[in-house]
Amino acid sequence: MVDNFERFVSESTKLHQETLVEQIRISEDVNKYTTWFLGLSTAGVGLLIGRFESIVQKSWIGPGCIKLSLFTVGVLLFLSIALGVLHHYLSIKERNCARVLIAMFGAQRLIPFFKHPDYPKDDIPEDMHNRISRGELLNNEKIPKFKNTQEQAKSLRNYQSKVFAAQQICSGLSYVLFFLCSITK
Repeated sequence: MVDNFERFVSESTKLHQETLVEQIRISEDVNKYTTWFLGLSTAGVGLLIGRFESIVQKSWIGPGCIKLSLFTVGVLLFLSIALGVLHHYLSIKERNCARVLIAMFGAQRLIPFFKHPDYPKDDIPEDMHNRISRGELLNNEKIPKFKNTQEQAKSLRNYQSKVFAAQQICSGLSYVLFFLCSITK
């Protein structure tokens, strides 16, 4: 029985740790896409600055509206850059939360060796895997930290997806508007 419980806890925590490692990898992959949009937005700012006068003189849009339109393009590009930087910051925070959770899952793996009060006397309880996923085998003072870290990681992940979508929209709109402003008479 002791060997089965130790093996069960070990396999269960290993499964959770591997899931978090995969989440870190996914977060790093999404960051690569954010970096592409950062680069596109930065290049757009360079094009806008370098071609501003030429576009103002040759655009099919009237002289009163073209400067406002180009200013709008610039604002959208800078907003896209700011959202990309924010996404990178949030991604770093989320990965740090995942690393803390990996360490805490690892601490649960040691529980069988310290005669935790929930150490099963007979059979492994059916809900033991769920209890491990909620961090309930940790010391009582670490359980709130575990839950807070899980909630923080989840909220950061949700917020990141919104920031990334907003960055894509701002970058796309700025290039469409920039293209329309660049059409000559």
